[in-house]
Amino acid sequence: MIGADIDLVCWDFGDTLVDETFMQYAPENVPEWPHAYRRAFGADPDFADRLDLGEASLHDLIEPLADLVPMSRAEIARHLRAVFTRIEWLPGMRELVSELEGQVLQAVVTVNPHEFAAMAVACGLDQLVDVIVTSADAVSLSKPVMARRARHLLGLSPDLSTTLLVDNKEHNVDEFFAEGGLAIHYTPDGFAAEWDAAASS
Repeated sequence: MIGADIDLVCWDFGDTLVDETFMQYAPENVPEWPHAYRRAFGADPDFADRLDLGEASLHDLIEPLADLVPMSRAEIARHLRAVFTRIEWLPGMRELVSELEGQVLQAVVTVNPHEFAAMAVACGLDQLVDVIVTSADAVSLSKPVMARRARHLLGLSPDLSTTLLVDNKEHNVDEFFAEGGLAIHYTPDGFAAEWDAAASS
């Protein structure tokens, strides 16, 4: 049971709900894929931000990856989507989100590109939460900005004082507190105790 003063729980995605390394799963017989993916992704220092702000696409990785792995461009394109089916929930998190369904509104607020919609469908997340807001949707990397957008879409006031963010990045938690919201810093070892404290408050 979640605290009565909380009307919206906002979940981060990668390394909070799921293992975020799924894009690095290698195709059969291409063991160099993880290294190549990291190299292609990091070749342009601005690529991550452009991707997450909706100014770039995962398709933009096809060309650089084609120079690094023994795969055709079509095979690379297919694999960039196929890995969505390899998304693995972290222990207990799917059960917790499912348990809260009907108790409190839930949103995912995640620094992710527009392709995240397909990721959410692939792991069943879209069926468990009320709304999903990505950084590409909000054109912002700020979790308070995304949470306010989620509250607006759900017909709630922009006040974050009754919103609980669960996020594995400490700077996101600090920013959320600074904006008047409630937040839990997700860590595998400390989450259960922090969640119990928030739920009983």
